[in-house]
Amino acid sequence: MYENIFHIYNNIKRIITILRVNIGIIGHISIDNIIDNDYSFNSIGGPPCYSGLVSQLLGAKINIITKIGKDFPNSYFKWLNQNKLNYSNNDVVKNKKTTQFQINISKQNKQMKLINKCENIKLNQFQFKNLNGILISPIVNEIPINLNIKINSISEITMLDPQGYIRKFNKNGLCNQKNIKIYDLPKTNIIKISEQESYSISKINNFKLILKLLAKKYQIVLGTLENNNAYLLNENKIFFIRNPNYNKLKDRIGLGDIFNGVFLTMFLKGENILWSISMAMAIASSRKEHGINKINKIGKYKELTDNIYNNIKKIE
Repeated sequence: MYENIFHIYNNIKRIITILRVNIGIIGHISIDNIIDNDYSFNSIGGPPCYSGLVSQLLGAKINIITKIGKDFPNSYFKWLNQNKLNYSNNDVVKNKKTTQFQINISKQNKQMKLINKCENIKLNQFQFKNLNGILISPIVNEIPINLNIKINSISEITMLDPQGYIRKFNKNGLCNQKNIKIYDLPKTNIIKISEQESYSISKINNFKLILKLLAKKYQIVLGTLENNNAYLLNENKIFFIRNPNYNKLKDRIGLGDIFNGVFLTMFLKGENILWSISMAMAIASSRKEHGINKINKIGKYKELTDNIYNNIKKIE
């Protein structure tokens, strides 16, 4: 009898936990001017929007730590409020413009040009209440390395996308990658890095070996490849995850952020880690629209998730 009561109690506790997933997202919101051949349009962007919106659609409550400038359109403030992406008045600065990119997706390789950079995120913004997990995802070096000590001490489950730590911009604002040491990155529970990004943190020309180096610092390592496949390293095991839905999407802006939002949300909800990455790959790879409109709705994803999950291979 007592065992049954204990079992019921644990199930109720798990359901309550699932319903209460609160996620913080740290990084700049951006204004993206997207150019596709002769077609040009503006979209709200940045991890708080792409990761935040998809996480919110999956049932998470989102709190943002960001910086927004004096030029941020009222329509974007309205969009954030309508989509329950909670920000603070401390996130709005009056003496800077919002981080803005011009992104040309009509070229063979996506070309990013930085137009404006907003103020860096400050230590006094790191105030967390009732969060289950935190995504650290800068886009333009807006989280200074001297905040690593604070990030390293966060008690909640943390996930890092280092894209903003390894970007540099020349005098014309064009984006390239810079080299950075692994120990210069904050220590989190989870890291997600692409193959191209990985070569900025090691001279080794072998993606899997670099991921093994990262696994000495991070409990969970997610490595994504350009063809939508991925590696997952956890508990001294390496899995290869193949996505049969590979397609060359015209607009890949924000797909990594969508992946991050799905994975972290499902992982925090207690889903199997391999199912979480399968679902993240399925949803990110099925986006058809441009800009933030990619996630007006999530759409059908279960069949593709099942397909990805059932074909995962443990390679080490």
